[in-house]
Amino acid sequence: MRPILAGFISAAALAACGSGSAAAPVAPDVSSDVNVTLTPVVEAEFPWGLAFLPNGDLLFTEKDGGLNYVAGGEGEATQVTGLPPALTEGQGGYFGITLDPDFDSNRLIYVAYAEGTDTDNGTAVIRARLSDDHTSLEDVAEIFRADSRDTAYHFGGRLQFANDGTLFVSLGEGFKYMKDAQDPHITHGSLVRINSDGTIPADNPFADGVDGKPEVYSYGHRNIQGLYYDKSEGTLYETEHGPKGGDEFNIIKPGANYGWPVITYGVNYDGTIITEQTEKEGMEQPLTYWVPSIAPSGLTRLSSDVYPGWKGDFFVGGMNGPAGLELVRLRLEDGKVTERENLFKGEYAIRDVVQAPDGHLYVATKDLDGIFRVDLAE
Repeated sequence: MRPILAGFISAAALAACGSGSAAAPVAPDVSSDVNVTLTPVVEAEFPWGLAFLPNGDLLFTEKDGGLNYVAGGEGEATQVTGLPPALTEGQGGYFGITLDPDFDSNRLIYVAYAEGTDTDNGTAVIRARLSDDHTSLEDVAEIFRADSRDTAYHFGGRLQFANDGTLFVSLGEGFKYMKDAQDPHITHGSLVRINSDGTIPADNPFADGVDGKPEVYSYGHRNIQGLYYDKSEGTLYETEHGPKGGDEFNIIKPGANYGWPVITYGVNYDGTIITEQTEKEGMEQPLTYWVPSIAPSGLTRLSSDVYPGWKGDFFVGGMNGPAGLELVRLRLEDGKVTERENLFKGEYAIRDVVQAPDGHLYVATKDLDGIFRVDLAE
């Protein structure tokens, strides 16, 4: 398959979204010489998060269907029992999944999900041991619960471990509580950092609880749907949904404010202005952004040589919006995005993207299409 180029942001779009202040850096769209195709490997309904075991077996969540296991990473999936019930209304359900850094010895996994009722819910994280036969979860314990809301939208739900063993959990602002994203005393619209048992790291930016909630690591986010921790750099990257336009790719800094809804490159869904500002002192700018939206979901960085010339590049799923239904390749050099390439344009709404132990990229589609391996085209 030959990647299809997409147009970049227009002057008119910028005028509609901002106040004329300097735009965040953006990169030209390119078309590389690498041709790739999608090979179906697992049937799934509304898959959400993917996690490969060290031996190549696959665990994945389905929004409504819970946790599943696939021996060898391809073929028929079997259900893993033991997850607590999730709120599956709206955007609720089972979300991201990650393995404990010491999975080989303790078999612990972590799953995020929407916990509660229509009128009292929030993103929660459980820790559990995967049984030796991969059929059930044992010793299930809730280690985190975000502040409650009464809306079934914008949950976040991605999980990533850092080199020091702490766990990052991405959250959304509940859509109608967008203003709360500017208050670090509330977890709405924040990224939190906890220890693997749910306790709070002593070096969190608001650990003393004075200027913010102790678990909050960064704030001013809308709905973080992509999260990747680069172990070689010790750096955390994320993608988050804008409203109509203004999706972002960011480097996360402790205690930083990412601006929502005070600054944004997007507008309301009805076209009305949220804010005239695209930048403000004390608020972070994205590495790049999308107008129109792609609804970015899933984020990884390629560390293998499977795809010639792409090692070190980031891959972002696009699952909705006028410019969505794609896998985006981003090249980051000296802290700047220098290339942006749209792969599989218009084919599938991609919810997650990860790298398997064999170096191949795998994607989970947002709807009923299933899970695919990204292969070099002949």
